[in-house]
Amino acid sequence: MGGLPVPRLFILRTLALLTAAIGLLTAMPYLQASLSDNDFYGLRTDLPVPALAGAEAPQTGLNVVFFGYRHCGDVCPKQLGNLKRLQAMMAEDPVQFVFVTLDPERDQQAELSHFNAAMGPQFVAVRPQTARAAQALALAYGDVAYKTPDGRDNYTVQHAGHLYVVSAMNRKQLTYVTDNLDLERVHHDLRLLLARQKEENH
Repeated sequence: MGGLPVPRLFILRTLALLTAAIGLLTAMPYLQASLSDNDFYGLRTDLPVPALAGAEAPQTGLNVVFFGYRHCGDVCPKQLGNLKRLQAMMAEDPVQFVFVTLDPERDQQAELSHFNAAMGPQFVAVRPQTARAAQALALAYGDVAYKTPDGRDNYTVQHAGHLYVVSAMNRKQLTYVTDNLDLERVHHDLRLLLARQKEENH
């Protein structure tokens, strides 16, 4: 028979798929700007999402929502750092920064309250009752979350690490798909959304 042996062909195809996936991930920060509404850096949407009990967006304001967990050692610290810097840039604006834990089993309310106080006055933490409820909430926003074992009696929570901008009417307005953000452009997006909301309400 002609052609490559099956195992070698399988390996080559797998490598090709991995190369394509890595290329897509590398291009993602640039794709998010090019695929969006030309006025916005983030991916422009207008989709309904569930309300976050106890963390509703300010009236005529915005929520910037992040799904993560306190034991995360990769994307979470980066995105939370982004949110803290954005808060400093928008201290006078009706913008709230919401951290939704994907790991309510380990992220207890007392710890989250202390975390809020450390992050700043515009931060709010949401703790779903169960991990399954947290995963369902994340999925409704377009995120994904699932546990993977990580040593004896331990686990990590795999998740997308995106940021979502939500209006007071519980409409998802923007999505940022990378933690490598140009915060000046994100700031511009948020101010532009606020200005458009103000015009619509007059």
